[in-house]
Amino acid sequence: MKKASLSSLKENNAALIFQSLRIQGPMTRAEIARETRLMPSTVSYITNLLIHKKVLKEVGSEDVSRVGKKGILLDINYDDFLFIGYDVGSAYSRVIVSNGKGDILYSKRFVSEKNDKLLKQIYENIKMVKNKFNIIGIGMAFPGYIDPENGVVIRSHNIDISNFEVKKVMKKEFNLPAYVDHNTIMMARNLISNNSHKEKDFCVINIGPGIGVGIVSNGKILRGYKNAAGELGHVTVNPEGRKCNCGKNGCLETESSSKAIVRNYEEISGKNLECEGSCESKLVYELAKKGDENAIKAFERAGKYLGIGIATLVNILNPEKVYIAGGVSNGWEFLKDSTEQSYNQHIFYANKDVTIEVSSIGEYITACGAATYAFEKYVREELIP
Repeated sequence: MKKASLSSLKENNAALIFQSLRIQGPMTRAEIARETRLMPSTVSYITNLLIHKKVLKEVGSEDVSRVGKKGILLDINYDDFLFIGYDVGSAYSRVIVSNGKGDILYSKRFVSEKNDKLLKQIYENIKMVKNKFNIIGIGMAFPGYIDPENGVVIRSHNIDISNFEVKKVMKKEFNLPAYVDHNTIMMARNLISNNSHKEKDFCVINIGPGIGVGIVSNGKILRGYKNAAGELGHVTVNPEGRKCNCGKNGCLETESSSKAIVRNYEEISGKNLECEGSCESKLVYELAKKGDENAIKAFERAGKYLGIGIATLVNILNPEKVYIAGGVSNGWEFLKDSTEQSYNQHIFYANKDVTIEVSSIGEYITACGAATYAFEKYVREELIP
């Protein structure tokens, strides 16, 4: 028990040092000690260990004018540690190779296969990337109910996968450590690492075929009792609304998701969108840009219920900011007014200054978060004895 406890302490201290360097950039050991509030001897021990493991490197002396010996700057050796970030979506999937800092060395976006074909697609893409790059590990993001500790997708109804043992399968197939988590939590991880505004309390809402939220409280992911926090898509916003695949009526997902916007348009216009496979809100967005009033109304209806959902979230959590991400965010110009109007009608007055903003990171936000998560987990679990 004592040995495990000491190992856990070293892992936590290493993760703290690692995160400080990621956010602050090159620092001396003394600066790291001040930033992390760790003992200088602890910082020296862990940084020397990470230098030996080639995770950290010395990058020169500090630029100061004081008298005396200058401290040696340390930084993360990003380029020798490449990770796959795989964002598995029900409509589209994305694969990147990242050095953990967020630099994308390779990216690919493609239509997701279904059922068993999806698993085959995952294997083929990872094999292809592994043959091109010296990959150290894999971070994977899935929608649905995830067990991150054991690396299992318990159930993902939007892609019809259950009990997929990602960690075990990736080790067997590719001899690589793999780390898995919910796609919206991976978005939140990315914002924690790259958030220029440095909010400590915020939410990121992922609006696509489903709707989920990554919740960050005091700089940490809020996961809930069984890692099931953040199912905003299954909050009831319209009791008289459509039947959801979860079995309830009027979930936010049935009113404001990509699929809901398509249904809104078809109901309002009386027309069926002609498309191969599942129709997307992108088609409605393109019609709205051309001035189609029915398409604009389809987004406005979605915004009405989205505003209720966001207000409910904010009234409970009181974050500093709410970020909007996911494919539907591309149509924010048509969602914005009705969302904000509905939001203002339902928000508690103490939360009036909580703002809603579209994330600027782009479509690889989830895949980048998955790659960064894999880097951080690799340092903690593979490199610290």
